[in-house]
Amino acid sequence: MSHLSSTPFLSLAGAALLLVGLTACDSGAPPETSTGNLPPAPVPHEITLVAGCNSCHGINGVGNKPDVPFIAGQHATYLESAMRAYLIGDRQHKVMRAAVFDLEVSQRRQLAEHFAQLNSAWTSKANQTPRTSERDKKRDIRAGQVLSRPCAGCHGKDGNSNKEGVPSLAGLQPAYFIPALKSYLQGKRRGAAIMKNFKLSLSQRDIKQLAAFFAVQKRQRSPLGKHLNANDASDALAHRCLGCHGSNGNSTHPAIPSLAGQNATYLIKAMQKYRDKKRQNKMMVDAAQGLTDESIRRNAIYFATRTPITPANRNTMQNGTTRFNPMADGAQLAASCNGCHGDKGNSNTAGIPRLAGLPEDYLQIAITHYRDNKRQHAIMQLLTRYLSDTDTEKLALYYASQTPTRRTPASRIKKTGTGTKLANTCAGCHGKDGNSQKGDTPSLAGQDADYIVAALHAYKNDTRQHDAMKNAVLALDKKAMRALGNYYSRLTPKKSAVHVMEAPEILAQKCDRCHGKNGDKPDADKPRIAGQRQPYLIKALLAYRNKERQNSMMHNMVAELSLVEIEAIAAYYSGQTR
Repeated sequence: MSHLSSTPFLSLAGAALLLVGLTACDSGAPPETSTGNLPPAPVPHEITLVAGCNSCHGINGVGNKPDVPFIAGQHATYLESAMRAYLIGDRQHKVMRAAVFDLEVSQRRQLAEHFAQLNSAWTSKANQTPRTSERDKKRDIRAGQVLSRPCAGCHGKDGNSNKEGVPSLAGLQPAYFIPALKSYLQGKRRGAAIMKNFKLSLSQRDIKQLAAFFAVQKRQRSPLGKHLNANDASDALAHRCLGCHGSNGNSTHPAIPSLAGQNATYLIKAMQKYRDKKRQNKMMVDAAQGLTDESIRRNAIYFATRTPITPANRNTMQNGTTRFNPMADGAQLAASCNGCHGDKGNSNTAGIPRLAGLPEDYLQIAITHYRDNKRQHAIMQLLTRYLSDTDTEKLALYYASQTPTRRTPASRIKKTGTGTKLANTCAGCHGKDGNSQKGDTPSLAGQDADYIVAALHAYKNDTRQHDAMKNAVLALDKKAMRALGNYYSRLTPKKSAVHVMEAPEILAQKCDRCHGKNGDKPDADKPRIAGQRQPYLIKALLAYRNKERQNSMMHNMVAELSLVEIEAIAAYYSGQTR
């Protein structure tokens, strides 16, 4: 490449703006400048123009900021067009626009040619797996092991209890262990007075470290003891528990404990306390009401004799790529929901909504609103608290794909003309037959009548926020709400259309047309994406999907992609090599 021309450079003020502006190129703060694969030192008149870029993209065009793209070796035509896009607003980025605002056309070309000629490898500290968090985790486990020594006398070595009535701590999830331990220390859980002795000796950090240690210990089945017999195990009540506590009592939810292999006498005492309302957990108190001591005993033996297992990693790696099976992931997530919402989302409990077959977009909205406290429901907030945006998409996909059934036979529901008349005002959004054609609006056909009534009350009382629904229910009294609930519960539900998520290998066939095979041989005006940083690729694809970047072809490519697919395709190309 020829040296940068001697065309008059920026004014001193303009140069200063470039230096300051480019420091935040596609990020918030400048990273450390990389020292590997250094290119030849630039001649003096190049330094002013490229120095601002180096602070983010590195002197070798790779830098160390995870959401800032590698630009070394990209086609000059592409780099020049990208700078122009920031200038004219086709790419929305205030700092980048300010950085290129005063550049002449020739200067943008010079910058593009400078970085295009760099041959730096697309690797950096930012591309490696972060080690700090792993080191912190190991440190917490070691510290927790030391702190656990006083616990061993009751809870057993490594947290596996051999004492009747004392729970095993091995394998308990931190999100459950930490609040449970705090409840004992604060006296909110009774029956273990000795636990109060540790109230002043355990700091918040100590509790976190204890949780880290016990979480990685392998649980062994606790002995039943002298007064219990494995032959008395009964799964008659297990269906009430498996929906939350997982298959055979092996929970997949971060805040719900596994019951498999747990100390049977402890399980008996715990369930009796929930039944007698001496432990405060509404979901568990409701589940335990009416249970006899004998049924509790048999249920406890059943779970105590199950084999404890470690939940499989959802993102197992195969051939260097992330396993892509959003439906299976959704089914696994749904295991924590089935206890209330029924097998495959078909609820058999009055007041609990059917999820099967509901519109996918609506399910995502509803789950997100519970997670973000926009819908007030303590149990739902607990269960959704740990869901990521991609978890929410997978869960919505799973339930939307299930075949809905009507819980109550139409012949058993009182038929009223009032409900039919009232439903005429609902049909515009929820469908004439109660089956919505709008992705963000739920179907009501075949839905539980008690749930519909409760939802209408929630909209009227502002515990659910929705302006259109608020206006729709203002004039409804209890009788009208019941008539609507009964009317819709009689109708036949239909499954909504779902978005079929495609594997990254399939999506890549379309991308490779412009970006080259495996994203490595792009057209001159397209970027190389093989080996590009995953966070940057996700950010760029979302910007195209949200039309924050203007490119009609890219808009068409990503318009219907879910976040699950975007993250998968970004991971796919990030893992490709040159």
